[in-house]
Amino acid sequence: MNHKEKIIYCAGIVDGEGYVAIKKTKYVKHCPSPTYHERIQIRMVNEEAINLFKEVFGGSYHYERPHCKNGKPLYCYQASDLTAYKICKILLPYLIVKKDNAERIIKLRESKNNIKKEQRGGNKGGRSRGKGYPMAKEILDYREKLYQKCKRDK
Repeated sequence: MNHKEKIIYCAGIVDGEGYVAIKKTKYVKHCPSPTYHERIQIRMVNEEAINLFKEVFGGSYHYERPHCKNGKPLYCYQASDLTAYKICKILLPYLIVKKDNAERIIKLRESKNNIKKEQRGGNKGGRSRGKGYPMAKEILDYREKLYQKCKRDK
């Protein structure tokens, strides 16, 4: 299987078994504004498929014990923030079911990359020398809108 075929196969894994969305963290010490994180997660019983995903995109995965008596173990891959964004950029042309949420992840990252210093509050909406400052309302509103759409469509 060549590299492009592996990417297309991985897009199928994400479409069928993946979680592609934005995670919201409401409270982080010294940060009065919520933070939004890009997230891709795949959980399945087939370790070979998860290992292929790891091979193509890097990162790691872990094993989870079965959740019920007769259940099978799960293999879980997760990528967050910049890594999840990069994966979405690569998979986007081949996604069908999770395409809208992948586009929202890309928009979130672009929002983070394009933020102006005076809008970010502290450090991109976080801390500045141990003091938290709220992020500009229009940025928070935009990110919340992306988050809510992901939540609805996952």
